[in-house]
Amino acid sequence: MKARALVLLLLAASGCTTYEYEEEVYLEVDGSGEIRMSGSTTAVAALHGLDEATAESAKALFEGEGVERLSALETERERRKFVHVQARFSDWEKLCRIPAFRDRRCRLAKGEESLALELSLPSPRAAAPESLEPQALLALRYHLPSTIRYHNAPSDIERGNILSWKRTLREHFAGRPLDLAVRFDRRTILAATARVMALALGLVLASIATALWVMVRKGRRQLRAEAISAYPSPPDRP
Repeated sequence: MKARALVLLLLAASGCTTYEYEEEVYLEVDGSGEIRMSGSTTAVAALHGLDEATAESAKALFEGEGVERLSALETERERRKFVHVQARFSDWEKLCRIPAFRDRRCRLAKGEESLALELSLPSPRAAAPESLEPQALLALRYHLPSTIRYHNAPSDIERGNILSWKRTLREHFAGRPLDLAVRFDRRTILAATARVMALALGLVLASIATALWVMVRKGRRQLRAEAISAYPSPPDRP
């Protein structure tokens, strides 16, 4: 059941586009998050320098300090084998030290107001496998928790907080690294939304309180005027 759920999650995340190799990261403002990798055995082996890509060898790429709930499985698509890995990590800086990231420049700088993520995926030293299709796609996709202030992704921000870096594997094996840079707020979208809602609610309550105060004062004045008018005026003295 867990394996089937993992496959469904990976397929749903990828939408209609299929990738030869894909990494998807769900990052939180504290540096923790979740990572999912999916790729053909040919692409995974070539990109990570494996003699053979299996569920076990792919899983070993993501083992390390701070990595938990690690799972992996193999599937078949159009008579081709694919491997899928999913893991939860406690700290991005520790994730940068796992075997899958060993050749990458990887950093998450934490400022008072924002965080800056940098990642450079180097071109493999080996030549591209001949079995790879010329237009086979590689993708890195990041789901960020807050407002994005800067990014170098070639496409626009998707659904508010998702960025994607894509290229063909042939381009990637040609020698140019894939550089990723993004800066985003420390305050999450949920926290910012909650703050706006709290401010709006405060304004509504203040408006209601003001209206009630005005109504009470007006009512008191009206009652006082009615009480005075209920007593007859004293007669005029001759």
